[in-house]
Amino acid sequence: MLIEDVLGKNGIIANKLDSYELRPQQLEMALAIEKSIEENKHLIVEAGTGVGKSMAYLVPFIFWTVKNKKKVVISTYTKTLQEQLIKKDLPFLRSALKSVHADTRKNDTPPEAEQGREEKFDFSFALCVGGQNYLCLRRFNQAQMHGVFDTRKEAGEFQKIIEWEGQTRSGLRSELDFEPSHAVWSKTCRESDLCFGKKCTFIDDCYYYKVRRKEYKAQILVTNHHLFFANLVNEGRVLPGFDAVVFDEAQTLEDVATSYFGIEISNSKVKFLLDSILNPKTGKGLITRLLKPSDKTVATIRNKLNEARQASDLFFSEVIEKYGTGSKTTRIREKCVINNYLNKPLFNLSGTLESLLDLVKTEEERLEIYAFVNRCRETNRNISTIINQDLEEYVYWTEIEKRTNQSGLLNHKHTSLRAGTHRQARCSLFAAPINIAEEFEKQIFGKIRPVILTSATLSVNGNFNYIKERLGIPAKHFKQDEYATNITNDGEFREKIIGSPFNFSENAIIYVPDNIPDPNQEPDEYKHNIIKHIKDIISHAQGRSFILFTSYEMLNAVYEKINADNNTFTLFRQGDKPRYQLIEEFKTGHKPVLFGTATFWQGVDVPGEALKCVIITKLPFAVPSDPIIEARMELLKAQNKNPFMDYQVPQAITLLRQGFGRLIRTATDTGIVAILDPRIKSKYYGRHFLNSLPDCKKVSDIKDIKNFLLQKQ
Repeated sequence: MLIEDVLGKNGIIANKLDSYELRPQQLEMALAIEKSIEENKHLIVEAGTGVGKSMAYLVPFIFWTVKNKKKVVISTYTKTLQEQLIKKDLPFLRSALKSVHADTRKNDTPPEAEQGREEKFDFSFALCVGGQNYLCLRRFNQAQMHGVFDTRKEAGEFQKIIEWEGQTRSGLRSELDFEPSHAVWSKTCRESDLCFGKKCTFIDDCYYYKVRRKEYKAQILVTNHHLFFANLVNEGRVLPGFDAVVFDEAQTLEDVATSYFGIEISNSKVKFLLDSILNPKTGKGLITRLLKPSDKTVATIRNKLNEARQASDLFFSEVIEKYGTGSKTTRIREKCVINNYLNKPLFNLSGTLESLLDLVKTEEERLEIYAFVNRCRETNRNISTIINQDLEEYVYWTEIEKRTNQSGLLNHKHTSLRAGTHRQARCSLFAAPINIAEEFEKQIFGKIRPVILTSATLSVNGNFNYIKERLGIPAKHFKQDEYATNITNDGEFREKIIGSPFNFSENAIIYVPDNIPDPNQEPDEYKHNIIKHIKDIISHAQGRSFILFTSYEMLNAVYEKINADNNTFTLFRQGDKPRYQLIEEFKTGHKPVLFGTATFWQGVDVPGEALKCVIITKLPFAVPSDPIIEARMELLKAQNKNPFMDYQVPQAITLLRQGFGRLIRTATDTGIVAILDPRIKSKYYGRHFLNSLPDCKKVSDIKDIKNFLLQKQ
């Protein structure tokens, strides 16, 4: 069977779907992927909105996995896309391909041959999520027996989990109808270092291992980028072995990989670790579950914990004293500028915990002790690594965030710095790689084949130079021919740009008004001006608008101003409710307007009449003082490159294209993208932004918005 037999004009999908419309771009993408599989080469393929890229990569990989008994991972960034693959696309293809014999049988084909053909396309798939998303029956049972929760609120949450456990079949946290606190879920979920595996008495009923058995049998594994990189840093122990990978929403890979190759330590995490061993307020924890209170070892451990707590107070207070008591982010540019007060106390604590191995009687108890010994040692190693800056080509920084009191106001009450100012703030230390290109080339492109990178927004100005450099794909592997969309068969990589089937020139316009002040030179005038424009635009659009910001500060300022005068629109603000709830309420709201920042620029799908306008308040340049951004720019400058044009502009263009992509989600969608940043016209780099957007009519008169919407009613 050929790809065309499935995705072509008279193919299987066309026969299964009454509303099917032939998309040549989808077939073109599928054939490009098939060729890369056959040639065992990697592929970068940009597929414009509406191509149907998930079907385009699923079909050739289903053929390949079934025929060659291989396994492929489909990795996405958003949960929305994972659910589409698992609940819609893969079940549909499995059903359609299983029945292929009934649609394609020739008159002279014997029935027994048809049976073989049916079996050939019977593939399996599984969703892979992190083990901490599953309820652990052993720890759940332990929590019921020992009463490990500290407050009535926590006990109430646990009671809801008890009731849910009697009904759930998956044990997945996402099935809960409420969001459990970290304190509750962390004591009942699966933890890799507390898992008995096959030795566990609950193994036959274990939710996690039921899914793992399914994963090992499946040919298609659907996961997310975070779990993929968790698997990478844990040397392949998180996912079953696989032969190929498709990275959908690949524009996010650098940021996700950076976070997983990095380190984070905070005062709250250290406190949680120590309290898990023994909470001084409630007297609950690992120790009181394993030993009698009268045991002399309990007193010894209590003393070691007190020493560690005092050292933690001193350590994080010194960080705050050195780097500021307000909410701020600061680079740590020198080694050993902070005294490591925690080193000896954590070392002593882990040693004392290890001595308990001779006192406990069961394998379960020994496992728990080992887990906490290793957690103490890992915390100690990470602190030492950050202070000594042991990792080369890493950037180090601290983030200090003021806590809020019960009324939600910032708590400004200061105590002595040495006495515990850090309790009034969350204080975190970080280390992250400046450039993941080398690791990416070595760990992924060098070990897995083929690797497919796809998204609607991978190119900048018609080429892939930016993402290739960020992900460690040497330019020597590519040779562009005379056609911009058909590139290279040279080396280990192929690449292709496939346009959208949607008619943007007819269905959308770009509004860029004149005479808006520069946001950097006249910030107050700029804010006042865009508020007026936003009011006019949402009035013409009857709400039905996303307003995208690059900072919470600007979002809140504009929201408060518009909300104060509003009696017409239903306003939704990011942070007021969970993201998924905001989207669902927006879809059915009366004249809805949503105010959002980073997470709403991508991965949000509101097709149809509910969304008619996307307002982009400012070009989405990353904050140059962000430690990772700053360090990457320093590295590029040292390489005699232009950090602004080679990094900041392409990164912002990619995010702008994602924001634009929120508007047109189907062939019949129409609407306006308003860009309220004058720099897209006034600055020399502005043309790069405009050239990267779909070919739409560009207007600057607010009347054109009104006329366009009237025409499209």
